Amino acid sequence: MTTRRGLLIGSATLLAAPAAIAQDNWPTRPIRFVIPWPPGGATANIARIVGDAMTAQLGQPLVYDHRAGAGGAIGTENVTKSPADGYSILIAGAGSFYRPLIERDTPWNPDRDFSFIGPIGDGPFALVTRTGLPTTLRGFIDHARANPGALNFASSGQGSTSHLTAEAFNTAAGIRATHVPYRGSAQATTDLVAGRLDYYFDAFSTVQENVRAGRIQALAVTTGVRAAQAPDVPTIGEAALPGFTAAPWWGIVGPAGMPAPVAARLSAALKRATETPQVVQQLNDNGCRAFFLEPGPFGDFVRAENAKWSRVIEAAGLKVT
Repeated sequence: MTTRRGLLIGSATLLAAPAAIAQDNWPTRPIRFVIPWPPGGATANIARIVGDAMTAQLGQPLVYDHRAGAGGAIGTENVTKSPADGYSILIAGAGSFYRPLIERDTPWNPDRDFSFIGPIGDGPFALVTRTGLPTTLRGFIDHARANPGALNFASSGQGSTSHLTAEAFNTAAGIRATHVPYRGSAQATTDLVAGRLDYYFDAFSTVQENVRAGRIQALAVTTGVRAAQAPDVPTIGEAALPGFTAAPWWGIVGPAGMPAPVAARLSAALKRATETPQVVQQLNDNGCRAFFLEPGPFGDFVRAENAKWSRVIEAAGLKVT
């Protein structure tokens, strides 16, 4: 019996050995980095900056896979249903986790369908408007209140962070306007420049060229302090609505069940990337303030953010669909 037990233990050890060796040698092939938005927006730019830096750390290329649509849901669902081997990862934001709060049929659960790797950073949204509208935030709010329902606002998708930021602003400002969702930020900016839209919240890095050229107006930023890229643009809190803040964030996650050594390897590569001065500067140029957390604290951060956005959803009166 002792001999048989020893054989069974030995067989189990031999079966487990290839998996352990595979994790030790990981990665052995390219890693698919899913970006749930089209090229050209802030999220896509940030993903590529960090992904290129992580490639140097991991010794295998990160291959960018744009899977846009449904406010980021298409790409997010794709990753949650991918093998949890570390070869499919996602650049995620708050919307990846609060979406089930506003869409009943969301095909993932934020509490059980993700492995947390780490944050990339956060940054301000800018409230931008078409030319011809008031040039100050207070003036814009007064105009919108005087014309209820007459203005429209864009977002990068139904239920996206730009959508909820606008809803939070509208509620705080007492504005009633029509939502026009897009499949990403690039086309929304184009239509704002053309005057087909009235206002929009987006990363300042995405809109700064058009702002500086005078094609659109930046009235305020959503963080508690002014943005480094736009020191002359006031915060919403100081210009009109004291206490208002809404900072989008970006991070990397994978499918649930990712082996801890693989998640740790990805986390270490991300940490090195977000601490590299050149990468920090590139992220800052794209409206992202780099910061890092280990996988456990990152999960805690995500849960706290989800609770905050849940309150925004409730205050805005958004319905579960």
